[in-house]
Amino acid sequence: MNEPNRIPKPVMMALAAVFLFETWIWEACVALGRQLAELLPWDELKSSVRRGIDGLPPPAALLVFLIPVAIVEPLKIFCLGLFAHHHYVLGVVGFIALKFIGFGLIAFVFDLTRDKLLSMPWFVVVYDKLMAFHAYAHDLMAPAKAALLAAMREWRERLRPAAERLRALAGLARS
Repeated sequence: MNEPNRIPKPVMMALAAVFLFETWIWEACVALGRQLAELLPWDELKSSVRRGIDGLPPPAALLVFLIPVAIVEPLKIFCLGLFAHHHYVLGVVGFIALKFIGFGLIAFVFDLTRDKLLSMPWFVVVYDKLMAFHAYAHDLMAPAKAALLAAMREWRERLRPAAERLRALAGLARS
């Protein structure tokens, strides 16, 4: 039987999968945010924003980091409200768009404020715990990921003859 404070492995695997998916989106949004920031022609503005953040005390940098969260999260709740009021498409599309926009903004601002944030001991503890969970999630999901990839390879090999027959039939139909 599980210990009272221990989370069952299937639940941990589900949490790890969601966490890794969110991390994957986060990393993509960071890269996209950096590319978009490079496209902006206002080099002077970008450097002054960096200087401004560099001049802030760490708690103020934390507030700057939380601004995108404070903007995006209420809007996501609004989208859930749209969904609840039978505006399904608008609610879902808005929620997904805000998820990506939020990740992009938060990731971009984190990139700007990281050094200031990591100068606060409590933030380092939280950050280290998140990074430790990230490593744990990878280790926990590695066997499932390997099994899924092996199953996909097996299915691809099983379906290859049928795909080749379809290609041959498509070639005959064109003639």
